[in-house]
Parts: sequence; structure tokens; C-alpha cells
Amino acid sequence: MDVLKDFLKQNLKYSHIFMDASSGQTLAKSVADMINKGTLAQADTLLVLQSAYAPVEEYLHTLPHAPIIVIATQSSIPSSTTPAFHLPDNADQHVVHKLLHSIERTLNLGQHVVTLVASGGTGKTQAVLKFVSENLFRFSNVWFFDASSNDTLTANFKELGKAAGVGKDVKNVKDFLARINQNWLCIFDNADDEKVFLNDYIPICNHGNVIITSRLSESSQMASPDCQINLMDLTKESAVKLLLSQVHEQSSHENHNLASKIVDALGCHALAVSTAGAYIESTPTCTLEIYLTHFNKKKKKILNYRMRSLDSYQRTVYSAFHLSFEKLSHPTQLFMQICAYLNPTAIPLGIFTQAAAFTGNDSSTVDVDPPIEAINFLKNFVSVQG
Repeated sequence: MDVLKDFLKQNLKYSHIFMDASSGQTLAKSVADMINKGTLAQADTLLVLQSAYAPVEEYLHTLPHAPIIVIATQSSIPSSTTPAFHLPDNADQHVVHKLLHSIERTLNLGQHVVTLVASGGTGKTQAVLKFVSENLFRFSNVWFFDASSNDTLTANFKELGKAAGVGKDVKNVKDFLARINQNWLCIFDNADDEKVFLNDYIPICNHGNVIITSRLSESSQMASPDCQINLMDLTKESAVKLLLSQVHEQSSHENHNLASKIVDALGCHALAVSTAGAYIESTPTCTLEIYLTHFNKKKKKILNYRMRSLDSYQRTVYSAFHLSFEKLSHPTQLFMQICAYLNPTAIPLGIFTQAAAFTGNDSSTVDVDPPIEAINFLKNFVSVQG
């Protein structure tokens, strides 16, 4: 064990943190101390859990995003701590050297790229945001980029460059991230456009972490080994359960059969199922029994309209959405269209909460500082609608 500790210190380019894992209590205390000191957010941190006689598996999820070595004199190390290296009691120098070389190769520093691929509406972005909210302490910084187009990426990089004082060009920001030798996280969300080459935006360095969400299966090629995540649509049983929970109906045999027919028609797409549930719940005249009649009428109308270019998934989700959209008043529909026209992904909720709380008078004919750019945008939108 001493040979291994000396090897780690001399041959691996990491800041080593040795933790006592002889019991769950001591390990939890060590982790808490390191978090308070802020040392776990460094990009080159290697955690070494010594004397791991405790069931460390239940504590691994609390540890930061960093390489971990578990050292124990017993073979009952949990399977999740792979790859596993076992040193026989009678090992000679050649075996020891081979073991140490394998550990060195496994723990070479590098950038981690995770790809999350799934169709729209399956919750890719929500899953990433939940991960970040629960693991924020693991990273020195977290940056979120809208990767839906080159324009949105360029705008996001310009904002980061301006805030960091490094220049507004994409190259300036890439070089800035490459220089920050810390455990940062960059999220490239909605990378669905084949014309967007993310390699033009991802920093070239041996540190940091990248998460990419996309509908494109080829995005998985950018992932680090064993870091591709493919989210499938809901299983039929899960889709039925989701729909029944949305409409607050009991899971009786009759309701289960009705819900099964609906989710089959919706292809078990999570977004379409959720939208259908919201529509049924908010429409007094609509029930599980007659929803498909509403849906099929709308779908037929869409197929006969100007949307033949949509694939089956897009038509299904759009049909389910449009049923709910038509229930809104005309001013509300127009307001939603304006929001989508301005920017469908970056409308802050604060706008709505401030508007709801506003009790003043905004109908004055004189405005000393009119929002010229917004006014011109709206004029363009109205001209398109007209």
C-alpha cells in the first residue's frame, strides 16, 4: 500500500487528497471538510480513499466529480468502483509495475465530454439542470450555452467574454477556458443543427467537463469513452402512468385501457403525453374516452395544412400542443407567439412575475427612454403576421 501511495505522488499529475474511509462517519467528515475548504473543485484533484473497510459504495455519490482510488486490503470492493485492480499476496516486482502502469494509464488527465441524445421533449435539458443543481459544489464554474445555432452560440460566447473581460470573439473565450485549469463545466444545450460544429466552440485542453444535449445520434461520437447517454421515449407503462397522473384519474382497468390507446397514438412521447394530460385536465368537455376524437381531428387538419415536412414525431407533438393552444384567448395566443418570435428559450420568468405585480400606469404618451429595438422587433412580427 505504501508503494502505491508513493507511486501516486511521484507519477500522476494530480493534487492528491487522502481520505480515511475506514468508516462511513470518518469518510463523510473528510468530504465535508474538503467542501468547506473549497479544494474539491480543482481540476487536477485525485481522491484516495484509504483503508476502505466501510461500505464505501453508498458514499461515492456524495463525492465530487473527480478521479477516485479506493485502497483496501480486502476484495469486497463494490463493483461500481471499476476499473478494479487486484494485487495478489505473492506478487513480484513485474506484477507490481504492471499494476501501477495500468493505474497511471487509467487516471491520465483529460477533458470529459458527456453526450445526452434523445428526441425532443424527453427532458434532456431538465435532466442536466437537475444534475447541476445537485452537484454544483463539484465544479469551479458552470456555463450554459444555447447550441441551437451558430448565432446563439456566438451571442453566448460574446456575453461570457464580455463578463470575463477577455474579448468578445469565440476564440478569445475558448482560449480563456483553456487557460482556466479548474474543474469547470460547459453545457451545450439543444445541439440539434447539423450545420453547427461544436468543435469550433469546445476548448482544446486537458481539463474541464462538457455536457452536450442533442437529438442527433452522431453527437455521441464526441463523447469520452463510456460517456454516451441515449434517452429513449417512455415505456408504454410509464406513459400510461404519467397520463393518468396528469388527469388525476384512478388506475382502474377501464382507465388503463383508455390511456393505453392514447399513449399508443402519441407514440409514448413524453412531451405529447404531458400535453395531452394537461388538455384533458383543463377541458371539462374532454375525457380519456373522447380525447382521441379531438386529437385525430386536429391531426388530420394539420396533415392537410402546410406542415407536410414534419416527421411523425413532430406532427404528434404539435397536434397535442395545438389542442391546448387553441383553448387560449386570442391575446394570450398572440403574446405567446411574440415571446417565441423574440426568443423561445431565453424569456425570463421574472418578466411575467413583474408584470403580474405591476399596479402602475404604463399608458403615458411620453417615454423618455423608449425600447427602440424591442419596438422594431414587434413591428417586424406584426408585419409578418399581417
